[in-house]
Amino acid sequence: MSWTPQLNVVCGRCGKPRGLRHVCFSNSQRKATAKPQVSFGKCGVCGKPYGGNPLAHVCKPKSDFKRRKSEAAKPGRAQKHDYQACADKDCPKPLCVAFKTGRRLGYQDGFGTGFDAGLASCPGPHGG
Repeated sequence: MSWTPQLNVVCGRCGKPRGLRHVCFSNSQRKATAKPQVSFGKCGVCGKPYGGNPLAHVCKPKSDFKRRKSEAAKPGRAQKHDYQACADKDCPKPLCVAFKTGRRLGYQDGFGTGFDAGLASCPGPHGG
């Protein structure tokens, strides 16, 4: 972090940096003069210009905490829950209950073992 002072030329009427061509948009009656101003540059972390005293600069980097907090407070915006990988036997989520019930009933009826010869050994009408 370097605090090299810079001498900038700003407009005396609007306060904006003044280059070779400066168009001043101001309703002030003051004359648009060139005024020297000392600056210490911008902060490397937050990008805001240092004020009159660079030692008094309080860096506040932008955060997305407010956005994340409001997203978490919205109903129905919970973390995604993978029902296939859920290990909780008493999980109250509807997808988990349906998946575990279907899986349990399917294995009881013998669908967990499968067919030895694939579709050819299926007893249904498409069996071969």
